[in-house]
Amino acid sequence: MLDIKLNRDGDIAVSDTGDIAITESVRQAVVIRLRWIYGEWRLGPEMGFPWFEEVFKKNPNILKIQHLIREEIMKVDGVTAATVKTVEYDKGKRTIKIAYTVTVGKETYEEEVTLYA
Repeated sequence: MLDIKLNRDGDIAVSDTGDIAITESVRQAVVIRLRWIYGEWRLGPEMGFPWFEEVFKKNPNILKIQHLIREEIMKVDGVTAATVKTVEYDKGKRTIKIAYTVTVGKETYEEEVTLYA
């Protein structure tokens, strides 16, 4: 699946000459999918991850969150295996840091994503 290439912050990557690029990065697709909030897109309100329903609430279930995150990663085309290594939830700052491993074909990538409520 083709998509506009994004930088580490999630903004469109622009070269020094002002050009943008297209990518087929499964790694990028996973990050986009994890940052997508359930109900956020009006054309597909059933899509997205239930961050406010499951994570950013009074007493979140970390094991359930790990399971849901793995399921969400596995929905990305090209992903053959996924493991959620750590989930660090900070109630005070309302942040969650997720470290995971994704296998795409014969290659394995280790990634980390931090989300803010």
